[in-house]
Amino acid sequence: MSSLDSFSTGTGTGGRHSHMPPISAPKLQVQATGIQIPSYPFQPLPPPNGPAPYRFDLSQLLPAADVATIKAGTLVFHTVGDTGDHRGQQQDFVAALMTQDAQSLPSNRKPAFYYHLGDVVYFAGDISMYGDNFYQTYKDYPCFIVAIPGNHDCQPDDPLDGPVDPNKVPLDGWVQNFMSKDPEQPGSMKTGANRTQLDLPNVYWTFTTPWATIIGLFSNVGETEGEIHQDQIDWFQKELTAADPNLALIVTVHHPPFSGDVEHSGSSAVDVVLRNAFSATQRYPNLILSGHVHNYQRFTSVVEGPKGQLQIPYVVAGAGGYTNLGKLQRVNGAYPKAPLALGNGLTLEQYDQDNFGFLRLEVSKTQIVGNYFSAPYSVGGTPVAKLVDSFTVNLAKNTVATGP
Repeated sequence: MSSLDSFSTGTGTGGRHSHMPPISAPKLQVQATGIQIPSYPFQPLPPPNGPAPYRFDLSQLLPAADVATIKAGTLVFHTVGDTGDHRGQQQDFVAALMTQDAQSLPSNRKPAFYYHLGDVVYFAGDISMYGDNFYQTYKDYPCFIVAIPGNHDCQPDDPLDGPVDPNKVPLDGWVQNFMSKDPEQPGSMKTGANRTQLDLPNVYWTFTTPWATIIGLFSNVGETEGEIHQDQIDWFQKELTAADPNLALIVTVHHPPFSGDVEHSGSSAVDVVLRNAFSATQRYPNLILSGHVHNYQRFTSVVEGPKGQLQIPYVVAGAGGYTNLGKLQRVNGAYPKAPLALGNGLTLEQYDQDNFGFLRLEVSKTQIVGNYFSAPYSVGGTPVAKLVDSFTVNLAKNTVATGP
């Protein structure tokens, strides 16, 4: 019998670790337990571009005629995270899939923007990486790109991985390119991209649109657990209370509250912040979006709201271009079969751990429709992306159904 079959592996004496053993248990674990990946201490946040409440309206991006078209119909946008990995071209592949999708849609359903769920540039959000791994990647993508930062956008240079840049400041690349003082400033002169920098108000901010309020949180630098401090929590609760009750409410945060993967898992710390804020304000979102984990997963959480039970979809969309896709835990030796009830009102509805892809969301007065598309990675062409998952959120009934 080999040593891997006869000994405990992964943890030794004196705090020594050899690897992180894959989880294979009778039940899918969706929040971090056991060994956690070492990470950096909480990184201070940069100063915002002006005073609270840090709101940015879609009319600051699109002409009045385009906003009027959206008001008369549907808000469509793309979303995914975890893209700019310089080691491969997977991020270019997903950008091509989204470009193809945007070009194929009718004029009244064109995506208004792409909402990036964090980890824009690996591995430390370096300013020098943005030309090749953001502006060049999206040079043909027609929509504006807004974002929340991820943990790698906030990461300091790591002396364990090589020489440290003494001028490197966590978040400096994200701030330069997404919190610019001048939205006419070109993002890169070294590539053929015409995209300019964006002038978002803060690393956490609220996006107001005709059919949805999108509140974006910043969960800092941790690899396993997110970390959100009280000043941001206070702001978040105020924004939940202020959000228009007649519009869809979407919350974004890089670290997912729930994930059944073997590398990161879900963040219980982020889950606590969200649940406490919803309970304190009695305002519950219609959808929660995250990245961080490099695959696609959709959960439904049934919670008790002010007027009865609510069904809230929690979506992980992190297969945007990080070169290594993340696998789910094995349950009794096999990958889980969805839908899978996990207890406490939580269900894993669907997942895709095999291909890169993106989520297209369509929001109207009555519903949110989510369609997740993916395709096997290939070099030298753009295949037609396959619809992997579709779900509909009924805004009046606070219910979620699989299918269009």
